[in-house]
Amino acid sequence: MKRLTALRWRSNLTLDRTLMAWLLLIPLAFAGCGGQLGKIEPPVVDTAIAEAEAAIAAARDVDAVSLAPEAFQSANANLEAAREALTEKRGVDALRLAHQASADAKIAHRNAVNVAKSSELNATILEKEASVKEFRQRFKTLEEKVSKKQSEVQEAWRESEQLRERIQKLQIENSELGDTRKAFGKQISDLSKTLEDTQMRARRAEEEIRSYGTELSKLRRKLEVADKITKEEGYQKRAAIAEAESLRKQMRQQAEIYTQKLAQANKQDVAAKHAEFIAKQAQASRAYEASQPVLSPPKTGRTSLSTQQIAAGKAALNNWSGAWQSGNLNTHLAYYAPNVVADKVVILESKENRSKIDRQQLESDLRQMRAHTWTKAKFDTEVESESVIGILQLSRLVHPAADENDTALYDVWIREIWMHQVGNSWKIHHEIWKIFERVPNL
Repeated sequence: MKRLTALRWRSNLTLDRTLMAWLLLIPLAFAGCGGQLGKIEPPVVDTAIAEAEAAIAAARDVDAVSLAPEAFQSANANLEAAREALTEKRGVDALRLAHQASADAKIAHRNAVNVAKSSELNATILEKEASVKEFRQRFKTLEEKVSKKQSEVQEAWRESEQLRERIQKLQIENSELGDTRKAFGKQISDLSKTLEDTQMRARRAEEEIRSYGTELSKLRRKLEVADKITKEEGYQKRAAIAEAESLRKQMRQQAEIYTQKLAQANKQDVAAKHAEFIAKQAQASRAYEASQPVLSPPKTGRTSLSTQQIAAGKAALNNWSGAWQSGNLNTHLAYYAPNVVADKVVILESKENRSKIDRQQLESDLRQMRAHTWTKAKFDTEVESESVIGILQLSRLVHPAADENDTALYDVWIREIWMHQVGNSWKIHHEIWKIFERVPNL
């Protein structure tokens, strides 16, 4: 744009100079033809020089010195030359140079004004171009945002479809669980019938035992009579002794049978009660588990973690578990984030006590639990979204079985931890405790 403006200015300068030269030569030619013989009066030259000076001053006011330097310098040079010609009494030359200086000054004035306007126009154009560039950038940014939102919408639709499929799968599983519950109900019904049969057999055994007890009482009375007879003399005494020995033998046999029947009845009664207890515990546990809200966040089985991240997370889980097993509680606690939240659930005889605990309370409870001896039953790991999950099951014996007919009771502690990456480390941000107190180790 600037180069085009300069070319136009030079073309106009050349045209203007040519035109002004012809305009100057015409009056001079007429003057020569008028019989003046080339003599010019000094006032005429002075007037022309004054006009040239005024024209140069006007050009200077519009900054022709920098905006039209060639024409301005030419005007000054011609003015100085006119003054010299006037001094040397060359009137024609002085008048011509003065007019040339005026023409150059006017050209410089006009070109300076045009250049100034052109510069303003260029500035406006540049400003508009900058605005256009800014709008294009904003438009590009908006297009990128729209594209990103479209991708997010597509991803949301994909997730929605996956969730819909997951819901359908869960509905199918729920239906299957309903069938399983029916099957369990039938099993419980069968067990109840078996229990009734066992109790009936136990009652019959008790009746038999009472019958044997009656027989023993009769034998005891006969023995007492026989003992009295043995105190008498003669044959009757010997016969009584023999009968007494026979009665004692029968009593020993009856006592042995009574003891066996009693033991058998006790075993049947204990076995029946044990089976009834286990059935009730299983039924109550299933009913309780089905009625409670889910503690763990929903699991979709999808993850955004890389293979390296998953390996690092599982390694951190194993170190966390190993620190607990080795009794290094400080190392164990170092894996918890400061803002960790824990859900603690204690279940006793199908009654639940839930509470949320913060980091400080969690440390206190862990130290209390560490005071007991826990046996590691199993440890599983999963991956969900941006977390790796560890499920550690522990147990400890709280009531040993007194004999083979008694039931040993345990405290079962299930710990589900959610761990995610924080910088270069892996920290636990959520933990769920389920503590089942005094339950069979099924």
